[in-house]
Amino acid sequence: MESKQQNAFWSIIFAVFFGNFLAVMNTSTVNIAVPAFINEFSSDLPAAQWTVTGFMLATGAVAPATGWFGARFGYKRVYISALIGFFICSLLCTFSWNIESLIVFRIVQGMFSGIIMPSTMTLVYKTIERERQAFGISLWSLSAVLAPALGPVLAGFFIDASGWPALFYMNLPIAAAAVWAAVIFIPGADSGAKMPFDFPGLLLSFIGSILLLTAFAEAESWGFTNVKTLLVTGIALLLLALFVRRETRIQFPLLNFKVLSHRRYAYSLLLSAVLSVALYAGAFLVPIFLQSSLGLGALETGLIMMPGALVMALFTPVTGKLYDKTGPAALILTGLLIMIVGTYMMGDLSIETTTLYMVIWTSVRYLGIALCNMPITNVGMSAVPVDIAGYASALNNWARQSIASLSIALFSALLAFQSKKYTAANTDFDSALAFAAGDVFLYSIVPLVIALPLVFLLKKQQAGQDSAA
Repeated sequence: MESKQQNAFWSIIFAVFFGNFLAVMNTSTVNIAVPAFINEFSSDLPAAQWTVTGFMLATGAVAPATGWFGARFGYKRVYISALIGFFICSLLCTFSWNIESLIVFRIVQGMFSGIIMPSTMTLVYKTIERERQAFGISLWSLSAVLAPALGPVLAGFFIDASGWPALFYMNLPIAAAAVWAAVIFIPGADSGAKMPFDFPGLLLSFIGSILLLTAFAEAESWGFTNVKTLLVTGIALLLLALFVRRETRIQFPLLNFKVLSHRRYAYSLLLSAVLSVALYAGAFLVPIFLQSSLGLGALETGLIMMPGALVMALFTPVTGKLYDKTGPAALILTGLLIMIVGTYMMGDLSIETTTLYMVIWTSVRYLGIALCNMPITNVGMSAVPVDIAGYASALNNWARQSIASLSIALFSALLAFQSKKYTAANTDFDSALAFAAGDVFLYSIVPLVIALPLVFLLKKQQAGQDSAA
């Protein structure tokens, strides 16, 4: 019996591993290709950056619907369908004829990615026994951290060797393997239940998210205090507020905000958002600095980023083992402090910065992320009953991806703003961009510092629940 449970555990992890790896990889790898898109399509950085931010926005915007799709059709069916859609979109991306068509295909691809990520997380919590979920989610997280370790190197190699379309061709065998593994190893799909789809809610969420991202992305060119920026931001926030209000009042919501009544889950959601800001600050800024300021190629960039991501991949399962011994709060607090130190050191960038310096401090940052990521996710999800785990997973993914896409849009605007400021002071372009990237790293410390008190609230809540139990 024990052997059967062990085999089932590893088979399920194997099946969800491929899909989550694929979805996360397509966020990190495309950062490497942004300079190639600029050259290929004669585009500028803000337009080319939409291949990343558009994908992430769509990933976050469609996440609210994942809980409904899973409850209606069963998570196995939804997961397999999303993988097939992702495969088709990857193929379409290779036929892009201009930057606009590539952005459109990436946005549609992002929609399928937004279904894959929360579906795999939910399948872990629905199909694995509770006492093994912490270890299971650490292995699930491993797929998300191996992707930025291997993805940029593979992307750099293929882009240098065959051009940017190879970036999307490499998705095809991974997607095919993920479909095969899901069909064979994930337990039989549940039948689902008939319920109405909240299309108005999805529309409010999607339009509100797009407007907010647009305001953040264009803030530098419009002006941060310009009436247009403030108006678009205000409309976006109003639509998102209406979306939240609607979801709390209807019988069959896309996002069940009642999961926030579990305080540990609510705290973990805020910490997840902060972690997304820290993670994507590095994923966005490091490739631009290495390629634009230091003049390195895509493969060299991937190789420099790989050690840090490998550190994260190495320590993620270790964190899963430590979780049961130390509890989440100690790991999260240690991880945040390490990230603050690493990010502060990344604030001192210039064209004199060595590749060794980049390897050391990106590795330190990723070590902090590895200590935080799984504990933040598991402490929240384990506080939620299994029957609403799908909604909790969808809300978690929506928050993470929305914050991440908004962060990249804001970082892009700040990078352009700071670069212009240094250029106006008669600094050459390469140096100006390097100094600007360092400044944006320093700005990204702010949410990490703000998050520190949340860890103590989480610890207090955990102790209260344990004593009550």
